[in-house]
Amino acid sequence: MSLPLKDLATPPLIEQESRPMSGRRYRVLTVASHAVQYGAPQFRVMAQHPQLDFRVAYCSLRGAEAGHDPEFGTSVKWDVPLLDGYSWTVVTNHGSGAESFLGMRNPGLWKLIRTDGFDAVICQLSYFRASFWIAYLAARSCGTPFLFGTDASAIEPRNGRSWKKVVKRLAWPIVFRLASQVLTASSAGYDMMRSPGIP
Repeated sequence: MSLPLKDLATPPLIEQESRPMSGRRYRVLTVASHAVQYGAPQFRVMAQHPQLDFRVAYCSLRGAEAGHDPEFGTSVKWDVPLLDGYSWTVVTNHGSGAESFLGMRNPGLWKLIRTDGFDAVICQLSYFRASFWIAYLAARSCGTPFLFGTDASAIEPRNGRSWKKVVKRLAWPIVFRLASQVLTASSAGYDMMRSPGIP
C-alpha cells in the first residue's frame, strides 16, 4: 500500500496539494476494543478521505452503550455520539469482557479480515488480548499489512514495578517488529519506539 500515513490525518476540507489521484480506494479496517470519545472524530476524518474505504470493527460497544469500564471503575456511556459519520460493525465477544487475555475474544475477526479484502488492518487492541492475536494472524495469513502501536510515551510502568520495565525491554522489540508499521500517539512515543530500533 503506497498511501502515506500522514495523509490519513489530513481532513479533506483542507485544500491539499494537487497530485493525480487514482480512482482506487484503499480498504482499511480499524479493530478497536470499544467506542471512545477521542476515537470517533479520527474515524470520521478517515471516513471522509477520498482515497479510503474505511470501516471500524468494534470488539465491544462499551462507551456507546452503558457498560462497566474497568479504567473508571463504574458504568460509562459517553454523552456524545460515538458511532456517527463512519462505517462500523460490532464483532461478538465470546470472552467475559474482563481485563484479561481471554476477556476479549472475538473469533469473528478471523473471517471478517480474511474474507473482506482489506488493504490494511489497523489494530487498536492491546497485545495482552486474544483478539489482538486473532486479528494479527488473520491479517498475516492473507498477506494484509497489520499496523498497531502504543499510546505510551515511556517504558517505565505506571505502577512503578521494576520487573515490568525489564520485561518490556525484552518483549517490545519482538512484539512491535510484528507490525508492518508501528503507530505512536506522540513524539515521545516515537522516540521511545526508535530507541530499541523498532521501525
